[in-house]
Amino acid sequence: MGLAPPGARPVGGDPAIAVDPRDSKIVFVAWADQTNDQYTLHVRRSSDSGATWSNDLRTIPNAKNPGLALNSNGKVGFLYQQVALTDGGPRWSTHLERTNDGFATAPQDLVLANVPADRPQPTFLPYIGDYIHLMVVGKDFYGIFSANNTPDEANFPNGVKYQRNADLTTKRLLSVDGATQVDVSIDPFFFKVTE
Repeated sequence: MGLAPPGARPVGGDPAIAVDPRDSKIVFVAWADQTNDQYTLHVRRSSDSGATWSNDLRTIPNAKNPGLALNSNGKVGFLYQQVALTDGGPRWSTHLERTNDGFATAPQDLVLANVPADRPQPTFLPYIGDYIHLMVVGKDFYGIFSANNTPDEANFPNGVKYQRNADLTTKRLLSVDGATQVDVSIDPFFFKVTE
């Protein structure tokens, strides 16, 4: 049995679509469905403006919140969030996969965040939010996602900068006075990947 993402809405959906800026007949689509308590993301491609579609190019279990974009060179970016059980508890990981060949070979997988999925404790649904965004400007990918904001560099394997008082050494969030500790919460994170 699969692991449903914490705070996932109990319905499928989460659609994302992107068109190749060099050839409008090439379209990628991503969506999620839920079967037997497992939320799964799918990515497919059309080369005839959506008249026919490939089989799944990517199938990601226990994942949601897809984002798709194609840059000016036709490189596909696929952004998503996935939950996994670990010895330390459930973890939300945010991935940006990039491929030059439409997922014919294994994509480059950039892990943007890998954070606790159960802190803070959920007080409403959806827990982590249901908004994620990926776009391109020229060749570069830009995006936003929500995640646990514990200031621990291990949670952000490719680096992080906070626009709030955060002490990465003691792994504490601080109030505006720079001294009083505040509770961990969910924050939006912005990223840019230069190609």
